[in-house]
Amino acid sequence: MANVKSMDARLTQESRSVAGDMVSYQIPVTAYPTDSKVIIVNSPGSGELKDGRDQRWKKLGLHLQETELATMVTYNAPRPDFKTQLEWEPYSYEGVSWNKLLIESLSHTIEWALGNSVRLCGSAYPKVFVAGFSSGGSAVGAVAHRYPSVERILLLSTYDSVGDPFYEGVFSFTGDIYLAYGGEDQPAGMLAQVIQMGALAAKSFQAREVPNCGHRFDGEANTKLLTQAFHWAFEG
Repeated sequence: MANVKSMDARLTQESRSVAGDMVSYQIPVTAYPTDSKVIIVNSPGSGELKDGRDQRWKKLGLHLQETELATMVTYNAPRPDFKTQLEWEPYSYEGVSWNKLLIESLSHTIEWALGNSVRLCGSAYPKVFVAGFSSGGSAVGAVAHRYPSVERILLLSTYDSVGDPFYEGVFSFTGDIYLAYGGEDQPAGMLAQVIQMGALAAKSFQAREVPNCGHRFDGEANTKLLTQAFHWAFEG
C-alpha cells in the first residue's frame, strides 16, 4: 500500500442525545498508508477538520508516509450545530453532547484503523500510537486506556475539555505518555503539572515546554516543532 497516497473513508455511527433520541452522524477519515507496521491515530483540535489548519495534519501524514515512520489516520467529529444549548457545555450536535461525540468519534476511528491495519500499514498486529491536539488531546486521554494495543500517546496543547473522562483515562493508561505545550499556553502548562503530580499508571511520562509558543503552535517554526514532536514521541 506504500504507493497509495491516501485512503478516505466515511464512518456512519449513532449516538444518543440528551433527550434520548438516537442521532446518526458521520466521521470523515483519511489515512496515509505505509508498510511501516505502525499506525498513529491523530485527533485534531475542536477548531479543525481532519486535514488541520493550513492542512498541517495532511502535510504531517504525507511526511510520515514519505519517511515510512508510520501510517497516520486522521479524522474529525461532526461540527457543532448550535441547535441545542446544553447546561453543562457550550457545544452540541443534534442535541448530543459534543464532548461525547468527540470521545466516541476517536474510539470509532481507532477501531476502524485496527480493523483495516493490514491495508493501512502491512500488519495485522501493528504498533499503535495515538496523538491529540487541544480538545483532541483531551479525547486521547479519555480513550487510549481502553485499547491494550495503544503503546504511546502524545498530548499536544492539551486541555481537560472533556472533563472527568480525561482524568480517569489518562491516569489509567499504562503505556508511555509524551506531552508538549507552548510556554505561552498557561492552561496547558498547568495541566502538564497536574498530570505529572498525579497517580499515573503510565510506564513513563515525558513533558516538554516549547518557548515562545502559544496554544495553536502558530507560525512556520512552531509547525516544524509539531512534526518534531511526533518524531520525539513515536520514532524508535
